[in-house]
Amino acid sequence: MKTKWYLLGCMTSIALLMLFFAISINSIMKLASKPTAVRIENNSVLHLDLKGQIQEYTEISDMNFSFLPDSAHDIIQKINTAATDSRINAILLEPQGIIASRATVNEIMDALNRFRDSGKRVYGYITMATQADIWLLGAADEVFMNPSASAGFVMIGSGGTIGYYKDLLDKINVTMRVVKAGDYKSAGEPFERSTMSPEFRRNITALFDDIYEQFLIDLARNFDTTVGNFRYVFESRNEYLINLEKGIEYGIVDELLHRDALLRRLNIPEDRLVKHTRYTPDIHRPHANRIAVIYAQGNITPATPQFGQTNINSRQFLRMLDSIEKDNSIRAVVIRIDSGGGSALESEIIHNRIAKLQEIKPVVVSMGGTAASGGYFVAANANYIFADPYTVTGSIGVISMIPDFSDAADNLGINTYDVGHGKFLYTQNTWRIWNRDFENSIQIMTDGIYNEFKTRVSEGRNMSMDEVERIAQGQIWSAKAALQHNLIDEVGGLQDAISKAAEIASIDRYSMVYFPERKTLMAAMMEDSPFNFSVARMLIKKELPEFMSRPVDRGMDLLNDIMVHPVQMRNEFFIQMD
Repeated sequence: MKTKWYLLGCMTSIALLMLFFAISINSIMKLASKPTAVRIENNSVLHLDLKGQIQEYTEISDMNFSFLPDSAHDIIQKINTAATDSRINAILLEPQGIIASRATVNEIMDALNRFRDSGKRVYGYITMATQADIWLLGAADEVFMNPSASAGFVMIGSGGTIGYYKDLLDKINVTMRVVKAGDYKSAGEPFERSTMSPEFRRNITALFDDIYEQFLIDLARNFDTTVGNFRYVFESRNEYLINLEKGIEYGIVDELLHRDALLRRLNIPEDRLVKHTRYTPDIHRPHANRIAVIYAQGNITPATPQFGQTNINSRQFLRMLDSIEKDNSIRAVVIRIDSGGGSALESEIIHNRIAKLQEIKPVVVSMGGTAASGGYFVAANANYIFADPYTVTGSIGVISMIPDFSDAADNLGINTYDVGHGKFLYTQNTWRIWNRDFENSIQIMTDGIYNEFKTRVSEGRNMSMDEVERIAQGQIWSAKAALQHNLIDEVGGLQDAISKAAEIASIDRYSMVYFPERKTLMAAMMEDSPFNFSVARMLIKKELPEFMSRPVDRGMDLLNDIMVHPVQMRNEFFIQMD
């Protein structure tokens, strides 16, 4: 009995400790965060100084910490609010090395164009810019550049570099065994070949050809010049860094000005520049009819995403769909997909659940930068599919890759012996896993999954299996080609998908609700993965002075440990030597 009460007391103490440290950390985070409230005067300018990675959506709602940059969703919400905010009369756009897919940038550009349609102006400014920055600046009324010879921007074109690693693997006596279904399924090719296969080269060249031509057309339209002008910029110019008068000559820059001179020219005092991270978007009250937008980003995997990561897993996705199905105010669903695929099983589980939801509510898909392989599998049976002009989609195929270390074992002098019963007992031996029987069994499994994939596409897109096979085999397609092959219904953005969902659901007025539902930074830290604490600790320490970060560090250590091992023998007294 004493032992029982002793253990109960221990557990109660641990619970109280967890609560104490949770409250302490939350309080410190609130003290350390930057104030969000900002007074906005009339004739103010929203300052979009965008830099670094821009995710389409983030689940974390605490946007006051510098390590949590606004997502494209947040940026768009703020631009939309600014369009109707009488205190904001313009936007100053200063991108500096943004990293995002063209589909993501397109969504921000659409919001900027709607802002301009409201009668307000967008000004762009360049110090040192990348091609993605220039692409975004196509939404500006005027673009200004620093007149220094060390300022400028780079335009590199459309394409990429693919590394091949077979020769490297040969040097360490490792063979990557690749089993695939689909002649063009190329994900494993860099590990089993030294050179690019003719099939993959034809397929990817056609993809980049389509994207390049679309890129030229869009740039010419956005900067009010010709396709030939930008073709020259990409293919024939002499200078790597475009600066000084060349930016004006190529029709990208309107004038060279130092930033302070630009602000004087536009009559913008520094105190009227409202930094976008300090600007609060207007969240409209829910309407009786709502449309749910689900952001599905990252690899498709059974793993739960760690702090700061994005992926798609069936457990989380099914919870969202269950919630949406039960909510009678949600009349339609839009799934925004940006994924190159992943687990076949997870994809099938999500696909099946979407099909059941469609019996009650229409589902429209909006494809982002990539919706390929498992990303397309999930989308295939939607009521309607949109792809961004720069979406990469298709890749209907399956691949299995298993490293074969047998040559390495021979080279290192490692001998192994399988002892026991069972035909496939040897598969636990990573040194000698590969043989003909195993390869045949993997091929049978891969072919079965491939056939299931094609069946889902056939059913979802109302195509025969022969029609699907012609466009499958792992081939990847641009949006233009995907439309021609009936893989999508229309080329358009997220707002187009939302409008189509409302049309199918027969609703004229509605509000939006977004998934995954947002959570505070504290809630994210308190989730079930101990790894979250180590990452969160690092991020919080970045925000705090050194004298404050040390106790937080120790407190999070304790909180992490007791979540893994509730019973602790621990002394919290410490001696510090600096």
